[in-house]
Amino acid sequence: MALDPMAAIRATFFVECEEQLGELESGLMAMESGAADAETVNAVFRAVHSIKGGAGAFALDELVRFAHVFETTLDGVRAGRLQAAPAMLQIMLRAADALSDLVRVARDGGTSDAERVKALAAELAALINPGSSVAGCRGRDG
Repeated sequence: MALDPMAAIRATFFVECEEQLGELESGLMAMESGAADAETVNAVFRAVHSIKGGAGAFALDELVRFAHVFETTLDGVRAGRLQAAPAMLQIMLRAADALSDLVRVARDGGTSDAERVKALAAELAALINPGSSVAGCRGRDG
């Protein structure tokens, strides 16, 4: 029986997601410890960006939407529009946990905590756009 090439690519994507999630967590922890240098911030951004890109290739819309809002917030830090303050890093650490949960659901099936994801997306969006609601995270609920 031949192995489905797309199944193999998808499996590789999820292995890479685990690596990226590890990079994300270690980078955020370093930032929390005061190492918000450009290299660390860029590594954190790239981790979320890579997950978003791969998720898009597999039409994992909920994962893409959440990663997009997270990525936009990280881009604000990269560009110097946002400072990596402790309160922001706490939101980002919780967002990293939610991103990990969304990856797990996409890989293994099941459902995510949609209300938690929506609330965290709103918190991330508010960091970039104070006073906004779920900016950039509208779309089909899934």
